[in-house]
Amino acid sequence: MGSRFTNISRALVGMVVLVFLSAYLFESILLALAGAGFLLFLTYRRMEFHSMVMRVGLTVERSILEEIVHKDSICSIRLKVTSGETTIVSISERMHRSFIPRSGDRFLEGKVNPDRPLSIVYSMVPKERGYFRFPPLKITIKEMRGLFEKDIELDLGTEIFVRASKKEISIARLMSKRKQFEITGPAHKRHTRTYRADFRTIREYIPGDRFRDIDWKAMSRFTRLMTKEFEQETNLPTMIMIDGSLPMREMVKQRSKLEHAIALALQAAVILDSNGHPVGFISYDENKVIEHLSPGRCELDDVVMALFKLPNPVETGGYPGMPRSIERHGEENDNEFLSKVGPFLVLGERNDFTRDRTTGIFEAMRAIEMTEETGMLLIIISDMETNRSSMLRSLQLSLKRDHRVVLVTPFSWPYHTDSGDISVKTVEMMYEDHLEKQTLLRSLRAGGVKVIDIDLNERGDKVIAGIRRLSQ
Repeated sequence: MGSRFTNISRALVGMVVLVFLSAYLFESILLALAGAGFLLFLTYRRMEFHSMVMRVGLTVERSILEEIVHKDSICSIRLKVTSGETTIVSISERMHRSFIPRSGDRFLEGKVNPDRPLSIVYSMVPKERGYFRFPPLKITIKEMRGLFEKDIELDLGTEIFVRASKKEISIARLMSKRKQFEITGPAHKRHTRTYRADFRTIREYIPGDRFRDIDWKAMSRFTRLMTKEFEQETNLPTMIMIDGSLPMREMVKQRSKLEHAIALALQAAVILDSNGHPVGFISYDENKVIEHLSPGRCELDDVVMALFKLPNPVETGGYPGMPRSIERHGEENDNEFLSKVGPFLVLGERNDFTRDRTTGIFEAMRAIEMTEETGMLLIIISDMETNRSSMLRSLQLSLKRDHRVVLVTPFSWPYHTDSGDISVKTVEMMYEDHLEKQTLLRSLRAGGVKVIDIDLNERGDKVIAGIRRLSQ
């Protein structure tokens, strides 16, 4: 019937066996009737228990008391149980591995009836950001006399969205009050507010020109109407781009390049927005674009929410990284394979698929080319561990679209090593990786890309200072 005997009912069953055995040995009808009576009682109570389980109408509610949950901040959970009939229940709340208990008991047990619900409140601390789903509850319903019990699992479907830590947000707001940031450039579209209009030249008057733009001194020289022409400038629309590939998400010893990138992007977005720059956002992984928000058509809150929704870091046992070299044997077979699976890797139609055209960075640049204006400021945060050749080609294409490109790149090894455990082999691998990365960075700098090298302790104010200096 799906229920199990408790210790009390097992003891009663043992007593019934002894009674029947005694009745057999002493040939006593009274003992046999007594044993049959105990057996009928247990059978009746078990059937009654299953009937009660079917009609009990047990309702469990789980609610998160905080409206906004932040990483490394206390989060309170209330568990409430109501029942249509009087019964005894015990509920064990299991916790996701990304949360650690703080206070309160996560085990609820007692008698519940329609007039007396049971509830507990406990707290926990999330150690990661993102969306999390609570594990199913393990509920045990017990018979009123404690003879039987039944286990059920109930999935309430409760989800919790953990944002970045309050410390990161407070630092970003503090920087926005202290930092004055301004990058100007030609306005290619009119959805941004004009910041300044500098005199460029004069030309002949065209019907429809504003009367106040007529240059009267030039008219006296040329004996015809002349109009002043201005070069309009505006605060440049800025697109923040974050690499969400596996090497960026690797977490070793509580360090992750992606978490650092989110903190830097959050601080940069708040500073840029507070100084009048339209801010957009693109995130991508190895093969596709994850999120795309256009500057001028989204709010700062949309960018912040998109940052918080990036994939969570992945714990690893070391630093696997990505292969330092890719064997090119059988490249024709690779291209043939990509031509078949390419449409499933990326969105949209292509005439040809190559290794460089089926990457997340290429998809991101293609999305900018198709939907955004030219002449934007692109801030790319990437460790350049994946798709290096594709990144070189993609950034060259963006420069041809008159974008100002600033690449913020961390050196991967300090995120995954301590000064006390660096071996000779580790140093050799670090040096090899450094040389390969510097070769690519020299090519990017030669093409016009501004590069900012950061370490694991770098904050957004230094990055913003570097962007301001490199973008003038």
